[in-house]
Amino acid sequence: MAKVLVIGAGIAGIASALRFRKKGYEVIVLEANSYPGGKLHAKEQDGYRFDLGPSLFTMPHLVTELFELFNKQPKDHFQFKQKTNICNYFWEDGHRFNAISNKQDFINTAAKSFNEPAEHISKYIERNKRKYDLTASLFLEKSLHKLETYLSRQTIHAILQIGILDVNSTLNKINERSFKNPKLVQLFNRYATYNGSSPYQSPGIMSMIPHLEMDFGTFFPKGG
Repeated sequence: MAKVLVIGAGIAGIASALRFRKKGYEVIVLEANSYPGGKLHAKEQDGYRFDLGPSLFTMPHLVTELFELFNKQPKDHFQFKQKTNICNYFWEDGHRFNAISNKQDFINTAAKSFNEPAEHISKYIERNKRKYDLTASLFLEKSLHKLETYLSRQTIHAILQIGILDVNSTLNKINERSFKNPKLVQLFNRYATYNGSSPYQSPGIMSMIPHLEMDFGTFFPKGG
């Protein structure tokens, strides 16, 4: 039996190990921490429990699929519910904003709260969707180490429209170019923190993340 070595037992490492195992490989997972899960970890202090990673997530079908690969019922092991509100934002000057998961409701309330034209927000979100549609099949559904991935019709189509992806600009610059209100820029800048990045260094393509929250939904795992 062929062997596979996976470095890191975070969610990506665990998912990779499970998929390799399903294909019949003998899998060895190496982890520097004394626990698996990476960001999917928590600590308890003074009677309180703190998640060390995000408390919400998107695209749950990619998680439940891992259980289904081994003929397990996902709901017996992992339960979650869809959120009506993504999260709440607070500023030092007292300004507050409740980010609604419904896309059109978000656009309407954000336009009013930040005194930003609704068409600016709508155009921004639609551009995010186009970025995702251009790249999802490449990064989520295909293997990047195979030549045919780069010669596929989808990849060539994405390359021809590379200007839309904003890979040559930072997320912050894209947001500053899109909105006048600095608070709204801050709101969309925070999406870089999904993977611990800085919006001042992350490429503008990361602006597709709000699309995942608004079009696919935002979910909260039972128990955190």
